[in-house]
Amino acid sequence: MPYEVQFGALAHPLRQRILDQLSARPMSVRELTEAAAVSQPVMSQHLKVLRDAGMITVAPQGTRNIYAVDAAALKALRAYWEQHWAGLLASLAEDEDDPGTD
Repeated sequence: MPYEVQFGALAHPLRQRILDQLSARPMSVRELTEAAAVSQPVMSQHLKVLRDAGMITVAPQGTRNIYAVDAAALKALRAYWEQHWAGLLASLAEDEDDPGTD
């Protein structure tokens, strides 16, 4: 599965902070908005990007929507990262260990 959408969603610092906050516990839009000191429309737009990327879930709870990290999606993204980048990272480490490589 290609992960361009997920990596694009992670490119924005506010969305990274949202994921950090949601990794601690599920939260409402209001809680996230107050913690980030942004307007509700701005927060809603960033939450939509994360939802569309499949990185968070939303569940209605009374009159509020509660957002949470989709742990399975993040585990799949991590597995993709590790699988596809392990060789590159290993070769970079080998280059650093070999002073004759430049």
